[in-house]
Amino acid sequence: MSRSNLAAPSGLLARATGASSTSNLSATFNDFLFATVCEERNEMPLSVISALARLDLDPWAEAAALARMPPDDAAKRLSSQLAGVAPTTELDGSTTAARLVALLPAAETDAAARGRAAGVQVNPQGRLAGIMWLIIVVSMVLSLMMGALAPRPGVTGPVPATATPH
Repeated sequence: MSRSNLAAPSGLLARATGASSTSNLSATFNDFLFATVCEERNEMPLSVISALARLDLDPWAEAAALARMPPDDAAKRLSSQLAGVAPTTELDGSTTAARLVALLPAAETDAAARGRAAGVQVNPQGRLAGIMWLIIVVSMVLSLMMGALAPRPGVTGPVPATATPH
């Protein structure tokens, strides 16, 4: 048997380890993902991350999608998802979903989401500081240029090209 026959099927390792190129494995959604949905029959707590993984969903991508939705819509979607894995009644499911959705960070703008996904922190104070530094640098460059163009003491003006010194 060759080594190539022993290779794992495509994507199996990624699924087994939970690695995903589309996941943003940041702590942004930790409160939501690691919250308890309910207690299972074996009296073990079922977390949101486990419930979503059982549904073969990327927990971070799903949390991000829910965070972008209005809270009522997110709660309905989460409630229907949890119905497949959590032993709860319909009333308990919607109450539980609303409690869990409240743990999601507030909806963010598309620009902030793209920046966060790219690892860029959106910080208005940092942006303001950057603008201030830019203004300072431009002012210094202009001052140097104006100083270079200003007349120097003791120099009365340009010497004509036709004049020769005596």
